[in-house]
Amino acid sequence: MIRRHPEVPDYFLVLEPQRSFGEYARVYGDRLARHYEDNGVIVVPSIPIPLDLEYFQQLAFPLELQKAIGTVNGIERSIFVRDGDRFAVHQNHPLVQLLGDVARATYAQRQIVTFNARLRHGLSVLFPRYLSLEEANITWRLSETIEEGMHFDVFAQGAPLPESQRSLHRLKIFINIDATERRWRTSLPLPGVLERCRSALPDELPDDINVVCDVIDRFRLLGALPCHDLAYPTLSAVIANGETVAHEVVYGRRVVAAEFFCRSADMLDPDKLSHACLARWLREAGYTVGRDARAISERYAHLQRSAELVRAARAGMAGA
Repeated sequence: MIRRHPEVPDYFLVLEPQRSFGEYARVYGDRLARHYEDNGVIVVPSIPIPLDLEYFQQLAFPLELQKAIGTVNGIERSIFVRDGDRFAVHQNHPLVQLLGDVARATYAQRQIVTFNARLRHGLSVLFPRYLSLEEANITWRLSETIEEGMHFDVFAQGAPLPESQRSLHRLKIFINIDATERRWRTSLPLPGVLERCRSALPDELPDDINVVCDVIDRFRLLGALPCHDLAYPTLSAVIANGETVAHEVVYGRRVVAAEFFCRSADMLDPDKLSHACLARWLREAGYTVGRDARAISERYAHLQRSAELVRAARAGMAGA
């Protein structure tokens, strides 16, 4: 279900259900990559990957660990370790520590390994031009999220991006594995936010998308913007770039979130790489493009989420 707001671009591509990733690719072809590169949101009504939903919908991980249970944290490692002819339980394995039972942890680990493998393959089928696609992380977030707040994705606490990351195109997918719908709100893409919030943001912003998104989030501007409402059911998914589309989880309990990167040269249109577009977006919205991203980042790092700042930001937007 999507309830569209007339003041927000209709950037949704809702796919018709298919029985396999191959059938999705056959039907939609390059439309998927083209839509995503245009800062669009792709809604996949049925992810063709089997999973023991009954089992996983009984599990709940601590909220503070919801983004730390993933492939980079060893969730796919074997539960057992070998030392010569002896085999022992890997007591530091995250699933052993969370579930406290070797049989349950082993079962969950095998389900996760199989699901992740099929997801990797599926994304390579859906986006076949992204030949350099590499995994950053696949997290299993089995905890409740309620109204997390409208935001852009920010990494490393808003630090400037390393040069090596400025030529990479981000691909993100969120798969609902809970019994209830996962509800989102999405608002304007980053170029629209820069224009709409011009009077409430600093005159100077750097050519660094991570710093710009962090500054916008710190100013608490996004909650006052119009938004779409989206609800997607069990084993459906949203493919969206959270660094260019403002979004928030309104309610959800269990999701698999995967992040991948590919080289910009593999994009259908490398000129649409967000990092390559940002300076133009800033100039078109009337900002000065600052040269020192780190200095600008540090200048606004002290901002707190005070009621006074929220009121000032909303007043600025009202006068825009």
